[in-house]
Amino acid sequence: MSITSAKIDRFPWAAMTAICFTVFATVTSEFLPTGMLPSMSADLNVSTSQIGFLVSVWAATVVLTAIPMSLTTRRFSRKSLLIVSVGLFTVSNVMASLAPNYDVLFVSRIIGGLGNGMFWMIATGYVTTMLPTRWRSRGFLFISAGANLAFIAGLPLGSALAAISDWRSGFLIMTALTIGASIGLYFLLIPVPNPHTENPGEAHSVIRDRSFRMVLLGVSGVFLVVGGGNMFYPYIAPFLIEVSHFTPLTVAVPLAAYGIGGTIGIVVAERLGRRPENLSRNIAISILYMASMMILLNFVAGSPVAAIMACALWSLGFAVTEPLFGQYIMELSSPRLRDFAGAMRTTAWNLGIGSGSFIGGVLLVPLGITALPYLGAGVLVVGATIALIARRKEGALWAN
Repeated sequence: MSITSAKIDRFPWAAMTAICFTVFATVTSEFLPTGMLPSMSADLNVSTSQIGFLVSVWAATVVLTAIPMSLTTRRFSRKSLLIVSVGLFTVSNVMASLAPNYDVLFVSRIIGGLGNGMFWMIATGYVTTMLPTRWRSRGFLFISAGANLAFIAGLPLGSALAAISDWRSGFLIMTALTIGASIGLYFLLIPVPNPHTENPGEAHSVIRDRSFRMVLLGVSGVFLVVGGGNMFYPYIAPFLIEVSHFTPLTVAVPLAAYGIGGTIGIVVAERLGRRPENLSRNIAISILYMASMMILLNFVAGSPVAAIMACALWSLGFAVTEPLFGQYIMELSSPRLRDFAGAMRTTAWNLGIGSGSFIGGVLLVPLGITALPYLGAGVLVVGATIALIARRKEGALWAN
């Protein structure tokens, strides 16, 4: 069996459906507290910001642990590690549902963050190794669909459940879903070869790997795109209320449009990812498109109808860019670097979210909320430049 990809004759629909469902369950678990802030805060007698910090500590755990875990778990079965990672989500959800106080809930989120870092350091590389080149863009479509479904359906359902019943019920349901995801992975996932067990006596330095510099360039692009987008996205609701004059109730309409745009975008990304040699070009175009839609939203914000359409178009751009970047990094990575590259990507993703939202929050007061789309778009242009630089340097790796 080649270490480049598993030998399969047809697209593994069952395996990819299991991965899609697992992504849905894990992403919903990660962001579940955001939809249940009021009830969690009241029940545990802590401030809203303390509950919001539960998402931050999850991301911080990923940033601190993903890369070290990728180096210390090299020789373990990839399939087993994926199942273990989802098992950590289950432990986190059980602890959260039974948490007698905030401290236990806090620890549960650290455990979930460990599972998150482990899952994403393996998942994209696993799909790349499992699928031949002609099917990889379709495989990344399944990953993106699971994440998108979590934001469109999983999080609103969790919020509604907290309102009807209580927030602990939400975590209990996520416990059942993550257990189901583990079972699905165990029975449906196709095992893939582990390149680190091919020559056990051979040392491998990630820094000296022939593809490391290109992967680092791609990961830098991910950081800039996620960071630029999150300079504005966390503040989209107040922007729409303040500038477009939506009410706290009607603002759900443009936010729903954002979700619809993302759904369309992941389908577009699948088509644009079918030719790996054009990935960097398509990434640069999609980043510039995303930047222009952020600016367009600012221009048309005075019209509620135009603002709704602009939200959908902006989301479409991000939904195209992110999976293309993930596929690009995996395509350029050597088989031995894929897990490390996955860890770098999820680290860059979480750093981008944290730094982008922080910088946006700092600049919000002195510059005003309408300045954020321009600032974010400027960062995105730098990300597009990174993609164009990568396009000039990638030729030798495609040749190999």
